[in-house]
Amino acid sequence: MTTLRLALRSLRRTPAFTITVVLTLTLGIAAASSLFAVVHGVLLAPLPYGEPERLVSVRLQTADAGLIGEPLALQQVYARHARTLDAVAFYRAGHANAWTDGEDAYADSIGAAWISASMIPLLQVPPLLGRAFNAEETVRGGPDAVILSEAEWRSRFDAAPDVVGKVLMVNSVPRQIVGVMPDRFGFPLHPAGTRIWLPAKRVDNEVVDGFYHAGVGRLAPGATVEQAQQELSSLLPRLAEDFPRLESGAATAGWLADARPTPVLRPLRQDVAGDIAPTLWMLAAAASLVLLVAWANISNLLLIRADGRQPELALRAALGAGRWRGAAQLLTESLLLCVVAGPGAFLLMDAAMHAIALWGPADLPRRSELGAGAAAVLCTVALTVVSAVGCAAVTASRHVRVPAAEVLREAGRHASTGRMRGRFRAASTVLQMAAALVVTIGSALLLNTAYRLTLVDPGFVPTDVTILRTQLPFARYDEAAAVRFYAALSERVRRMPGVQQAGLTFKVPLGSGQLLDQSLRVDRSARSLALPVNVIDDGFLASMGVPLLHGHGFEPLGHDRGRDVLISRAAANALFGNASGRAALGGTLTLDPAGPSYTVIGVVGDVHYEALSRAPGPTIYRPLVVPTDPNAELSTRRNMALVVRSKVPAEAIVGMVRAAVRDIDPTVPIYLAETMQDVLHASVAQRRLTLILMTAAAIVTLMLGAIGLYGVVAYMVALRVREFGIRLALGADPRRIAALVTSRGLLLALCGLALGFVLYAAVAPWLQAWMFGVSVGDPATILSATFCLLGIATLASWIPARRAAQVDPARALRAE
Repeated sequence: MTTLRLALRSLRRTPAFTITVVLTLTLGIAAASSLFAVVHGVLLAPLPYGEPERLVSVRLQTADAGLIGEPLALQQVYARHARTLDAVAFYRAGHANAWTDGEDAYADSIGAAWISASMIPLLQVPPLLGRAFNAEETVRGGPDAVILSEAEWRSRFDAAPDVVGKVLMVNSVPRQIVGVMPDRFGFPLHPAGTRIWLPAKRVDNEVVDGFYHAGVGRLAPGATVEQAQQELSSLLPRLAEDFPRLESGAATAGWLADARPTPVLRPLRQDVAGDIAPTLWMLAAAASLVLLVAWANISNLLLIRADGRQPELALRAALGAGRWRGAAQLLTESLLLCVVAGPGAFLLMDAAMHAIALWGPADLPRRSELGAGAAAVLCTVALTVVSAVGCAAVTASRHVRVPAAEVLREAGRHASTGRMRGRFRAASTVLQMAAALVVTIGSALLLNTAYRLTLVDPGFVPTDVTILRTQLPFARYDEAAAVRFYAALSERVRRMPGVQQAGLTFKVPLGSGQLLDQSLRVDRSARSLALPVNVIDDGFLASMGVPLLHGHGFEPLGHDRGRDVLISRAAANALFGNASGRAALGGTLTLDPAGPSYTVIGVVGDVHYEALSRAPGPTIYRPLVVPTDPNAELSTRRNMALVVRSKVPAEAIVGMVRAAVRDIDPTVPIYLAETMQDVLHASVAQRRLTLILMTAAAIVTLMLGAIGLYGVVAYMVALRVREFGIRLALGADPRRIAALVTSRGLLLALCGLALGFVLYAAVAPWLQAWMFGVSVGDPATILSATFCLLGIATLASWIPARRAAQVDPARALRAE
């Protein structure tokens, strides 16, 4: 207890040192543990399913279109014939209108997922109440059933234990509740959050239809992903054997031969994480550098403190206290500093996790699962223990290694011994500056990338545009009824005061969802391409501000004959080999393999539909009309988005449109309302979060590097006070003294920069994947970061240099 009291008293006497070490440790541990918690939660934590290591995603890709939606018929083929998969299930995510008797049908649109009957047994998560879907409920004409999430059960039904058997209206269809899934089921395959599950039913049990599903499989014991992918590839021809015709009437075998689809399997955890893994690992590396810089900084501070107390502790040892008694006190002080820093780091980490879970990017995988769980707590504790052991080792080894008699003999010759002991501190400072340079360059490059993304022309004008998405119940709206509803809605909206333009689109640029892929032939030639297709009305281009380059647009809704198409400039180049697009006018496109033909009546500007960082791809635009052919992939959508351009505030627009929809059909909700500026900002949310975290890491690293350099230079000045006093007494120019000290600090900084350039050259190729419009070797960015670091190093060296130039010679000699 005496040692503890002495340690506490010693730390209280030096508040500046104590606060600096505790804050440095807190920031370093919090940064590292926070990023570890995110990496663990998104990439490493097992999915909330039974035996998740055996789960794989089952997707389909073609040579032209990449990943495409899968038809439900393919799930039946896999389930019947695959031996490397114990089970396979398909799903699609979206929204649905849901209400019970006495509720406002208009008010509630919730996240929904349509799943195969095998999905819940495959994931091995038993229902909290009731059961999973049975095979009869997934057959066309079978019973209409629904399964609730635990959150939906608690909020809508007050956790009633007798909820199974009750009726929930979903898209105007009465469905019997057959089960409730627990919260841990999660369903991260649907990032927006699933509140209800519905059975996926085929429109026609005899043909291949519904190309908008994705699959999940469970590997058989002993089977590998590669073996399963090879087997599924061999099973694709069976699709044509079991289901000879597509929904359009074309032969399934012809589609297989032309599209050349291939199954793509990978571990489900990787599929859920998506392409964010490299970004998270980069941020984790930056946080590790912050922690290493913090440790190096603290080592410097502890060594300086230990050197300053060596005579005191040596005198105590000489008087009989013993060397180990002094080492125990230093050890206790180090442990106390870490014990105080650990809880603070945990609180910061917990706050950061809550902030990311609440306000992080909406498309961050498994965002709702993030938190200060057991793994994050263990990481914080481990880093705190490692910090404590490291700090204790640094201070105690310094005290034990040097005999007390030698310390007392050297007490009057600080300068020479200080130089010898300063080598470690100098090397530590060099490493800090090197790490600071690497993180600062990375942050500067990301900032440059973000700036260049703001200069990208998205292909539309996002200002003064409000997006409102509706979903029409399939049970009451066939194709003709859907067109009548949207014609009435757009007509009402266009007459609203303050509305400049209004239009309809299936896919909102940079928004959620995907364009429809369709195989097309040019003028019935042998050349076929799979291109994305969007369904729009005559007002979409003007409402969104997409330029019409050549030709003319569609006729008003309900008057277009449906055989005309618009194409983007990139599509004109891809299909007709004409960059300007004018030569495409009048060209003919044929739905592959034997569908009807369409005439190109106009060429529009390229639009970024997927990401600003990708070049806009070719796009085909079909008019919103009642289809004359049965091809569902190009049929009218029942969940179109309304695009309204107006100077009126978005809140007022949403209110007026809601009223208009209620007048037409009170059971149709608007489940998504946002401005186009919001959509634009959300499309770069992940990059913005990466930039914020990297910038924070760079600022902290720069601060710690500056503190470390200041400490080394200030300690050197303290050791050489007598020398500087003598020089000044002999007539030395104070400016030369200041220059001498500053040059010492800048020399360390330059050595750190040299090492930093070597380290950056090693990691630069890895960083190129995050760049847009700028190279990792961009001279302006690298020079800016370098001069920023040099400026901070100059300031950190100049402050103690000025103190050295102002030394009073008489006081310095008397003190010595």
